[in-house]
Amino acid sequence: MKRKPGFGLLIALLLPVLMLSCNRKAGQTVSEDDPRMKKIVVWGWSNSPEYKSEFVYFKEDTGMDIEIVVTASEDVAPKLQTTLAGGGELPDIAWIEASFRGNLLAMDIWEDISAPPYNVDKSQVLDYLVPLETTPSGKWVGPECPSVAGMAYKRPLAKEYFGTDDPYELEKLFPTWDAFVQAGIEVQRKSGGKVFMMATLNDAATFLCGQTSEPFVIGDKVNLEKSAMPVIERLIQFKKNRIVDQIDAGSPGENASYTTDEHIFYPCANWSVVYVIKMNDRNSMGRWGFMLPPEGPFPWGGTVMGVPTRAINKKGAVTFITWNFLTEKGATLERDIMGNFQPWKPLYYEMENFYSSQDPYFAGQDVLKDISDRVLPNIGKVRVPTRYDQDVNQVIGVAVRSINASNGNSNAGEVVDRMIDDLVNRRSSLSR
Repeated sequence: MKRKPGFGLLIALLLPVLMLSCNRKAGQTVSEDDPRMKKIVVWGWSNSPEYKSEFVYFKEDTGMDIEIVVTASEDVAPKLQTTLAGGGELPDIAWIEASFRGNLLAMDIWEDISAPPYNVDKSQVLDYLVPLETTPSGKWVGPECPSVAGMAYKRPLAKEYFGTDDPYELEKLFPTWDAFVQAGIEVQRKSGGKVFMMATLNDAATFLCGQTSEPFVIGDKVNLEKSAMPVIERLIQFKKNRIVDQIDAGSPGENASYTTDEHIFYPCANWSVVYVIKMNDRNSMGRWGFMLPPEGPFPWGGTVMGVPTRAINKKGAVTFITWNFLTEKGATLERDIMGNFQPWKPLYYEMENFYSSQDPYFAGQDVLKDISDRVLPNIGKVRVPTRYDQDVNQVIGVAVRSINASNGNSNAGEVVDRMIDDLVNRRSSLSR
């Protein structure tokens, strides 16, 4: 068939556009002067003014804008799956929050930014973090702000019932959870049953689950008899001895407990200081203290910034990640604007007092320095994420509520058996 004049010219004009479209869907490199190479698209759940103020400094240094497409943490995985299936355009960075991390890392759609062409030096990241940021196939997705936890306490109640509100003295009093339980029994006796060591059993579970590195699932086999049994036994002990109140986690009663004189101790991550304690108890200057919990601090939370292999501006994404997490400028901005710690080792081993500020709210205690010098260096082994983590967390939540409702009149073996049955029923790929 004879072509009409100009057809070849039309194809010649359209071909680069068609190729660019295909390249974008496949995540291949596009031209450096393409407008999308001057922008980094992020799927994350916050587009706060604080973040935006950081991005201004990044643009000054690199010329690149950052656009956040607000996406709830629980929606990141399904949105990625839907976009992948439909051949749509993936973000340059997706936030991988701790609660959903195992499932997201198992998708194995991420760049290994320690490999060429990026060659980011993961040896400069705090050692305990790297296993938490690595896919099952061994790809290191990238760094994150360290989220670690100690224990907050109400100073007046500590002084009244233990004779001191000094964090170091309290740590000596409670080196183990057994010592903590015995002290809680005495607090109940002295207060006529009105004052508890903790407000919710979920708080106790947060400590206990965070302090164990034993995996809940190994491969596709449930390991709860070994990993969860000690936690369940201890929770039952807490409830039987009434050292934990009956308040439900996430309830208005839990929020109100921060302002009362009925509960002494709370799990306290670095982010808890501003976003939980000060938020719930706004007018209590000097009332709070911070200490290491019985049997040590633990990781709690955290968000990795992952770069999908099919992203358009992967080079720009890695540039931002490196600038934000592994430079003094990025660390300074995160500290001063967001109140975040960063994973870059020189901040802790070469820059004395980089994290240091006396806090009047905590009676002048230097909580930042405590976290930097005493919490982070004492994080040991960690539980590696798995694709079953969300299911395990839900099963643990059910168990905690049942123990709470029974006031500790539960059998640990039976509780764990129900947990295993529940987990296997939720995920057919799991075996006992």
